[in-house]
Amino acid sequence: MFDPGRRLAAAAQLVRGGGSIADIGTDHAYLPAFLILTGKCTRALACDIGKGPLLSAERALRCLGLTEKIGLRLSDGLAEVSPEEADEIAVCGMGGTLIARILSDAPWIRHPGMRLILQPMTHAEDVRGYLAANGFRVTDETVTAQGKRLYLCMAADYDGVIRELSPAVYYFGTLAPDRPENIRYLEKQAARLRKQAEGLRLTGSDPEALALIGRALACAGYLE
Repeated sequence: MFDPGRRLAAAAQLVRGGGSIADIGTDHAYLPAFLILTGKCTRALACDIGKGPLLSAERALRCLGLTEKIGLRLSDGLAEVSPEEADEIAVCGMGGTLIARILSDAPWIRHPGMRLILQPMTHAEDVRGYLAANGFRVTDETVTAQGKRLYLCMAADYDGVIRELSPAVYYFGTLAPDRPENIRYLEKQAARLRKQAEGLRLTGSDPEALALIGRALACAGYLE
């Protein structure tokens, strides 16, 4: 069986399946290929903003015999994807700020039945902020180790409810410290926030952001 690697396999586990998926920033199209090969999805789009990655994806799909089953599309985010083409959307391997921008630029994704599978490499709080403000409920968050790196992946379903997140959930999510990967990820997040808070204290530039980080660290039990 084709192995997409642990990072993408973790994303695949959060896919609801049974329908169509659009993979944004697909690179080699390994995620949609795995979903089609395992029968989890019946149709897939592999989208990327760059022609180079799409050429790599085309070669990979040809080797796997999937050129007739997965569409390739040059697209800036979801700009070239139509609402009827995707029941689920995956955006993996990008910064959280960029992911939030891609989702914001496609208001049509906000409808019942839509599931998002998101894997922010940085600033996951920007993704959570977008989801909470736009009617998406985070149903799962998981951390996977691949090599020396940790990867957070989350699934969110649209229910139309606008939510207000606590500082702890905004920065740390809903991960429980019950697995070594989760503990390492949470401690890494706490270290990043402490460093950010120290910079804010030195400059005095944003007391509101400093107070928010302080509340997040305190509520999550990471305040020194």
